[in-house]
Amino acid sequence: MKFTSFLDDFIHTYFRKELSPKFFLGFTCGIPFLLRLAVLDLWLKDFGLSNTAIGFITLIQCPYIFKFLWAPFTDRFDFPVLSRLLNGRKRGWAFASQLLLFAGILGMASSSPQDSLYRLLIFASIVAFADGIQDVSIFPSQWDNVSENMKGPTAGIFVFGYRLGLFFSKSLTLYLAHYLGWNYAYAVMAFSIFLCTFFILKMPEPPSQEEDFADEIKKPFSILIPSTISKCLIDPFKQFLKKDHWRELISLLLLYRLGDIMFQKMSKLFYVDIGFSILDIANVVQVFGSIASLPGGIIGGYIITRIGITRAMMWFTSIHACCCCVCYVALAQIGKSFPMLYLSVFMEHVTIGAVTTVFVAFMYSISGKRHTSTQYALLWAFNGISNILYRSISGGIADVLGWTNFFLLLPLLIIPSLVILQSLKKDQVPELNECCKNT
Repeated sequence: MKFTSFLDDFIHTYFRKELSPKFFLGFTCGIPFLLRLAVLDLWLKDFGLSNTAIGFITLIQCPYIFKFLWAPFTDRFDFPVLSRLLNGRKRGWAFASQLLLFAGILGMASSSPQDSLYRLLIFASIVAFADGIQDVSIFPSQWDNVSENMKGPTAGIFVFGYRLGLFFSKSLTLYLAHYLGWNYAYAVMAFSIFLCTFFILKMPEPPSQEEDFADEIKKPFSILIPSTISKCLIDPFKQFLKKDHWRELISLLLLYRLGDIMFQKMSKLFYVDIGFSILDIANVVQVFGSIASLPGGIIGGYIITRIGITRAMMWFTSIHACCCCVCYVALAQIGKSFPMLYLSVFMEHVTIGAVTTVFVAFMYSISGKRHTSTQYALLWAFNGISNILYRSISGGIADVLGWTNFFLLLPLLIIPSLVILQSLKKDQVPELNECCKNT
């Protein structure tokens, strides 16, 4: 393909009016995510906690993972008052989640590891809970009216907005923490949540995929709760289990980002251990790295339209693992070196943008059209539970193996998912190949 025709095709793919709302929804989802993960890890590291302890503290993120338990209610019921005022069931739930995010992050700002570590972690858990509600509220709007051949670009533009949201929140937080302190930084980020209010209010309300259950609220809880669980939690899972390759798909959810998740959890702590300051991390990792991840996500979405989801997942996870291994082993051997840090961060982030895009497209492709929020949340739970496990043990593995051996382990961790993807590619699974123009 000539460069001019490639450029025309690329522009035609992405510069579409229907994609712009997906960008803003991605930005909204990106704002709170790292405030309860990587940024919190750096706060705890700055306080003096060990890598092992920080790894186990990841378990407080369980409320985010178990969002599938309340996703049925966002599918089935309006949020009291707000859904009516905002003229949309999902808008009501999304706006309510923002109010809870504001309260949770402000609570973190009023706490500190020195004086009230448990209080800080409780509020971080509340933020995780609210973030989960926001996700299941926004997901149906993200994929509303998306044609099969636009799954990749939609994932790409969503991840582009998501990465910008991450960039905004983590960069601003770390700069403020360096100059003004962690508490002030989190207080500012609590109020920044309301930057997304306009996007929530303008969020397209997806058509209801269920009949109106407003009258069921009048039923006794002894009838209402079992009915809701059966119709909106058990039925979507049964529907998924009817797929021919459901075992392989669930295995991918558990294993695909194993090395990537462990690496992301420990990388910031590694920078601190070899002598980089919080300001260095803000400048190089959060600013430069975030910018580097943006084209990766967009390119990943476009590549899916050319080769399909299965092959794209194989390519990008292999490239990401190998690049991270080589660069970070070299950085561990060299020590504090800004040129090597820039190179390592660039290679990591430009590839992780593509990995994230193909994984989001994969998640949408295997989600059913009915019970969208619940089935998405159920499937994401398999990945999320494994992520919490990987993050919780990553600190102990790094402490036992040392940084060099830890990074050498990463490419080995992608082998199981590559084997599964090869089998799915061989069987030509429809959900994972219908996005492909030229196989």
